[in-house]
Amino acid sequence: MSNAVEATAPVSPLLDSREVASYLKVSESTLSRWRSAETGPPFIKLGGIARYRLEAIDQWLQNLEPHHGAPS
Repeated sequence: MSNAVEATAPVSPLLDSREVASYLKVSESTLSRWRSAETGPPFIKLGGIARYRLEAIDQWLQNLEPHHGAPS
């Protein structure tokens, strides 16, 4: 018999609004407004509560950075 363990992709931890607001250095109400306006980081709803994946937040932040043209 083999005791091989299947390799799985790492799962990003789910953060709550308080943790994300602290991470982004904004208020929880700002984060709530961003959710309502669909302009903030992507989130998922679990039982009516917003949760965020850290990797999705970091990707959202990266997408906010200005893109400069190629160096001349």
